[in-house]
Order: sequence, then structure tokens, then C-alpha cells
Amino acid sequence: MAALGGKLTKKLVENLGPGRHGDGGGLHLVVDPSGARRWIVRVTIKGQKNLNGAPLRTDFGLGGADLVTLNQARERVRIPGYPATHSNDIRPSKPGYPATCGAPR
Repeated sequence: MAALGGKLTKKLVENLGPGRHGDGGGLHLVVDPSGARRWIVRVTIKGQKNLNGAPLRTDFGLGGADLVTLNQARERVRIPGYPATHSNDIRPSKPGYPATCGAPR
């Protein structure tokens, strides 16, 4: 559902229907059935595996599409380590359990 070449445009961002729409480089626009739009970046966590032994992937929110433009979202994805350096203290808990965020144990 994205534009040719896999890149989103300002017009597509405004008009795409519900779903996850990729822009490349892990950047996705998520459109809810309610019409709410938000940017996420999908990353692989180095050295971590999921329960099936595949690389552990997670999504980091970059902000709502009403506040973060397409160009701003693309810039944030290009900043090395952006999700990790701009999120709360995200660290894996015990193997097989979700990661814990923010509050100390």
C-alpha cells in the first residue's frame, strides 16, 4: 500500500487506510481503524533472541503523525542509536519475559 519504491509521501501519510505502512529503514506509519496515525521504528536488539531463537525485534514510537512530520521521522531514524538513547531505561528481564522499562526493580 505504500508508494512505488517503498517511500511514503506527505499525501500518502494523510490518506492511507488502517494498517502498518513501511517507508524503509525500519520506519513505519501505523494507522488505527479510528484514523489515529503514529510513527514507529522497528529495530533488532543486538545479541537478544526471542523464544523461537530468532533475533529479537521491537518497535519504538517516534510520535504521532500530527506532531511528527514524515521528514522528522526519517531524520530520527537516521540518528545512530536514537530509540535506545531517547527511551526510558529499556532492558531485558528474565529470559522469556517481556522487557522492563523505566522503573528500577
